[in-house]
Amino acid sequence: MHRYLLINLLVAPLVLFIFTAVFFSTRIVTSLDFVFYVGLLLLLVGSVMLVLQAGFFNAFISTSKHFFSTISRKEQAIQNFEGKKGEAAVYKKEYPILNTFLVVGGVYCLFSIIGSIAVVYLNF
Repeated sequence: MHRYLLINLLVAPLVLFIFTAVFFSTRIVTSLDFVFYVGLLLLLVGSVMLVLQAGFFNAFISTSKHFFSTISRKEQAIQNFEGKKGEAAVYKKEYPILNTFLVVGGVYCLFSIIGSIAVVYLNF
């Protein structure tokens, strides 16, 4: 499943880049900009997933729950009656597609930067 997604993410913008470069009279830099923006978007989505997967917000969520449970008298009464203490919940989400987004986004950004440098120095 991930292999097909990786192939589709790699091939789709590159085919669009070749199609626009061959069949339309637009500048090649516009196509390279598009590939860069797609790569940047993939890197951004992958970075957000990485932050969520690492559990960066776990401490904030657990302290917020503890704070709101101490403010609420009803919640305190329920915890006293049930004999529960505030347990720190761990929120962990695994994203198996995370590496795909980061790799493909990095490849697109590098491809567009190298292509832009080549266009500038070779005067296309």
